[in-house]
Amino acid sequence: MKTMMKSSLALAAAVAMSVGLESAQANNLLGIDVSSYQGSPNWTSVAGCGPKYAFVKATEGNYYQDSVYNSDMSNGKAAGLQMGAYDFCRPDQISPATEANYFWAFAGSKITTDGKSLYPMADFEVFGGHVGTTTYTAWFNDWSADVKAKKTTFMHPVIYCSAGTGACDLNTGITLSAWIANYNGGNLYTGHPWTCCTGCNAWAPGTGNNWTYWQVSSTGAICGISGNVDLDAYPLSLAELISYQGL
Repeated sequence: MKTMMKSSLALAAAVAMSVGLESAQANNLLGIDVSSYQGSPNWTSVAGCGPKYAFVKATEGNYYQDSVYNSDMSNGKAAGLQMGAYDFCRPDQISPATEANYFWAFAGSKITTDGKSLYPMADFEVFGGHVGTTTYTAWFNDWSADVKAKKTTFMHPVIYCSAGTGACDLNTGITLSAWIANYNGGNLYTGHPWTCCTGCNAWAPGTGNNWTYWQVSSTGAICGISGNVDLDAYPLSLAELISYQGL
């Protein structure tokens, strides 16, 4: 997940260029995802520019903890955003149980039933094998099951992957919800991520349906963040995000 202080007007212009904004009528819900690449966002400014939720990188494999994770989660929640944590997964090197344990030991204290936490996300961008399992689908299902077992509160993790490579490496047995990256020029507020690759849609094969988040652009501009930031869409309302994706 790659990741200039802008006025609200500049934000609108930047989003229009980046994602083909055609109408003031919004259906999908704007969010962002960040890591230490974005430095230390001013979360009050971020919240004032429109995003209603954000995901923050917590860990990578079993060897890296993001230095701004804890402050971003706390400050984002304090600013009124719904906040989620993600693990940049290394199925090529690490078993799902080892990776899930490492992720939760670092990130879990911020994933709470506070009305401001979202289900966690597994970031699937590295290939080359799936240690301890026979398929990528099995690896991520096991990671998810191990993470879910960390709390008595229900959680349904999501998996981030490309609409092509990534999604094409999963099958209909995947139990995590779909977060699909596709920079297809579609309208953030009315579009969907499956324009290129419905044959890779393990959640609703052959259709553009059944996605939970869509990463629309990696070059967005948001108040309170210096430089580019990933822009994401959720297909329902804020109330439904909290109800369906919150702890």
